[in-house]
Amino acid sequence: MSLHLYTDAALTEPVSEGDMSSPDLAQIDGLAGGTADRQLYLANEQAALAADIDSAVTAITLSHAAFSDGDIVIVDSEMMTVVSGGGTTAITVARAALGTTAAAHLSGAVANVAFNYESLSITPTDAVDSDESTWCKLALSQGELDAAVAGAALPLGNKTHNATLSFWRRYTVPPETAVQNKSDIKLRITGTQIRTSV
Repeated sequence: MSLHLYTDAALTEPVSEGDMSSPDLAQIDGLAGGTADRQLYLANEQAALAADIDSAVTAITLSHAAFSDGDIVIVDSEMMTVVSGGGTTAITVARAALGTTAAAHLSGAVANVAFNYESLSITPTDAVDSDESTWCKLALSQGELDAAVAGAALPLGNKTHNATLSFWRRYTVPPETAVQNKSDIKLRITGTQIRTSV
């Protein structure tokens, strides 16, 4: 999937995926126990154009490093294939992919990976040593966290390529918890990926 979790609504702070470079971090006193809530955002990989482009330009500068070679991205109603430069701010694209029409795009226009998603769900998981996935509750709003079932999946529904979904997570550490640093609770996203059509 070309989906990512972000800690901010502007989608500039992605949560790292396995390398701990930018985890969804919560600091909770394990001796006394406690909770920590956070709103998270789920969106397609995306980046804004850093400069205007006309309908012929194939070298594009992005606001931040994004995409992989071979990705199809959509800007306004034009699809483009990333030919090279994936993972950097300077990509080369093939214009007018999948029957769309090349057009001019303004600086700040957002390029999204061109997938829609159906039946999205997010589940807390813990596959290392003891299972602390029940330390995590998920809900669509902060007010619903109290009634949420610990460790249960949260259905998020469908998402178009340019939509952002949000949800809340609560980590609860019981009193007298010996573990001072827990770094293997993950949020697993599942769903059906469908190529965007325009």
